[in-house]
Amino acid sequence: MDVKKNADTPGSEITDSKLEANKAPLDLDDSVESIKEVERSNDGRRKAKKHSLTPEQLKKKKEIIEKVLKYGSNKERKEAMRELAHLSTDGLEDLVKIVSETLINDEDNGIKVSCLRTLAELEVKTESKNIIDAMKNKSDDVKDAAIHAILKLKIEEASEELGSFLKNQDFTKSSTLVSSTINTLAELQSGKSSSEFLENKLKDKTTSLDLRSSIALYFGKIKDNKAESALIEVATDESEDITLRSYAVNSLGKMNSPRSVSELRTMLSKINEAKSKTEIKKYSALKLYVISALILLGDKDILKDLIVYAKDDDPSVRLRAIKQLGEVPDPNVIELIEYKAQRDPNRKVQELAKKILEEWKQKGVTDSKGQMKNSTTTPEPSPTTPVVEKKENLYIPVPR
Repeated sequence: MDVKKNADTPGSEITDSKLEANKAPLDLDDSVESIKEVERSNDGRRKAKKHSLTPEQLKKKKEIIEKVLKYGSNKERKEAMRELAHLSTDGLEDLVKIVSETLINDEDNGIKVSCLRTLAELEVKTESKNIIDAMKNKSDDVKDAAIHAILKLKIEEASEELGSFLKNQDFTKSSTLVSSTINTLAELQSGKSSSEFLENKLKDKTTSLDLRSSIALYFGKIKDNKAESALIEVATDESEDITLRSYAVNSLGKMNSPRSVSELRTMLSKINEAKSKTEIKKYSALKLYVISALILLGDKDILKDLIVYAKDDDPSVRLRAIKQLGEVPDPNVIELIEYKAQRDPNRKVQELAKKILEEWKQKGVTDSKGQMKNSTTTPEPSPTTPVVEKKENLYIPVPR
């Protein structure tokens, strides 16, 4: 199985390129299928395709893998674990035990990483204790692989060890390893156990911006309303970083914070008062998050604002507004969406509007006259509104 840096997890010194350079292919019999196919999963990790083998082929392959795991060189054992990760988990208990014992006893950190990745790929939950114990290893690579395994296997009992790890970290410095730990806690039901500690770190402005952002998103996932005041404070503080404020707003919407509605409305009014192009661009992302949060919070007045934003000069604002209108279908905005599907100068906005109209059509949504035009036929663009992709150098943060 490949050891690969993930976009959401810290890097490992043990990269794909190094593994490829050191690869020692298993000398499998011709009758046994050599499995090398991989596919990309949604989060960018390499995911092994499972292949069916005859009972005889599987038995022979398992025998070879077992011998290599016990007696092979480090390079051969890593390759053997890749092959193991490709197999169906049925009947692999003995091999899983060997991998788990190797994780405990082997001194090579690269082998430990391969063991953890293999256990995660095989979705082995029987070895949870050994995976959790790997968090105590001095190597960040091993800790990273353990965090990935805990996240993938949703090992609830790991929250205590993850919390202990966080309490010993320097939060004044950016750390992808710490961010990954926070994100993993957010995905565990038991992750709330670190809520109070992380709330204090969010309030502490000496905490690095990256880690405060991760913490803000953490509270949106665990939906802990005890952090409501801290998030409102961050969201409304104009001296705070825009991305951090956006994430705080996002979490307030997700945790269904009624207290924040008036604050968010005030923020939106201030943002709308911006006159210069620089200010408008600066607050563009924050405005989108405020709109999204207010929709989640059931603000009935936001519909008229969305209609205004659907006419904004910024295509990213129009895109988000159209998307939100699609989630709250209203007969009074069908004509607007139809126009966007046919004549918006940004192709992405056009395509989204067409998709929304098709979805509404299937649901039977119609305008006040009981009609809906066919959005699949786009008329020839007028000379004054050419259909071109507008190049915008905008950074829109995406909450995890």
